[in-house]
Amino acid sequence: MFRRFWRDVILGTLFIISLMLMFRSVSAFKVFDIFDPIGDAFGDMEFTDIYFSQLLDDPIADENVVLVNMGLESRAGIAMMIDSISQHNPAVIGVDSFFDYPKEDTLGDMMLMDALSRVENLIMVTKVLYNPEIDAIDSVHTSWPWFTFNAEPAFANLITDAEVQEDLKMCRTFNPTLTSIDSVTHTAFAVKLASYLAPENAQTFIDRGNEEEVINYRGNVLDYGATKFGNKYYALDVGDVFGANYTPDIIEGKVVIFCFLGEYLGDRENFEDKFFTPLNEKYIGRAFPDMYGGVIHANIVSMILNENYIFYLEEWQKIAVAFIMLFLNIMAFSWIYKKLPKWYDGITKVIQLVEFVGIIYIMIYFMDIFSFKLDLTLLLFAVALSGDGLEVFYGVVKNSLSKEGRKELFKVSRL
Repeated sequence: MFRRFWRDVILGTLFIISLMLMFRSVSAFKVFDIFDPIGDAFGDMEFTDIYFSQLLDDPIADENVVLVNMGLESRAGIAMMIDSISQHNPAVIGVDSFFDYPKEDTLGDMMLMDALSRVENLIMVTKVLYNPEIDAIDSVHTSWPWFTFNAEPAFANLITDAEVQEDLKMCRTFNPTLTSIDSVTHTAFAVKLASYLAPENAQTFIDRGNEEEVINYRGNVLDYGATKFGNKYYALDVGDVFGANYTPDIIEGKVVIFCFLGEYLGDRENFEDKFFTPLNEKYIGRAFPDMYGGVIHANIVSMILNENYIFYLEEWQKIAVAFIMLFLNIMAFSWIYKKLPKWYDGITKVIQLVEFVGIIYIMIYFMDIFSFKLDLTLLLFAVALSGDGLEVFYGVVKNSLSKEGRKELFKVSRL
């Protein structure tokens, strides 16, 4: 009897795992596209988004990073802005914009080239290009060489699920480094910027060895309520720079990022280079992106400078946790099925509800206290299937494999 119980527990666990794999395969073929209105609302959400958008304590503003909005300025205008800022000795200036080709305004090009050549520590963005045919990075897009000869390159690629620019772009993670097919290691824009202010921190961050890192968001610039934490970084608009509407001390020794923040600071109508982030107040069914790319880079710089890293489970650890919990569930539910069959449905549903609430609480608690992104989605899936799945195993699979079960199924009782 004891041996038969453990055999049933093991076979029941394997049956639930097979169900999980089957549902995963069916979902991959988009069989449930009929539910897209619901899926669109919840599909882009993670439980940790609730922490960032609703539960995160108000972070302290980071005075080490300053953002400068380039707006719709011409190259000549950008050149004058760079000259104005660089005279106050920033630790490094990063330019989050591409200047691909010379323009008809040759004077403007010459002014920009001259301004960039005089910046002591300059980083300009690149874009690493992935080739799906060879499954590798095989090229790098850069600005016109006239503008980059005095600059260090660093890629600005951010990780999103968007296939095209117009798609929803949710950014939770980024790559600290990427290696191209020619074995050259490319460093992320924000990591390179942080290395000028805290080289040891930047190297420690890279030495973590994670191919992908979760961004520990601190806040936004002026956003009129798009996120819970606006004004966490100094941000200068075009008029502020030309009108010298700032004091030199906010620039000296700081990381300065020239980037696009809309036609003007607080512009919520322009979605160019704008992303959804976990700080978005509407974490379900988001309507408007909340953060420009340059501000995301600023958040990454802050995370490195303050060493506020987020830890997370490896894929095999997620599987191991889900398997152990599933096995324990099947063991407990099997005992209930055999000893308290009339109570099975009620008791198992209560246990599953308690497990769901407990798991979600643990996920949020670990994020809040330990900065640990405890992604237990697979575990939640296993818990959801364990009760009814085990009932199918005992009521259908096991009976169909026994002579008595098949006989009972096809037996016709007389009225």
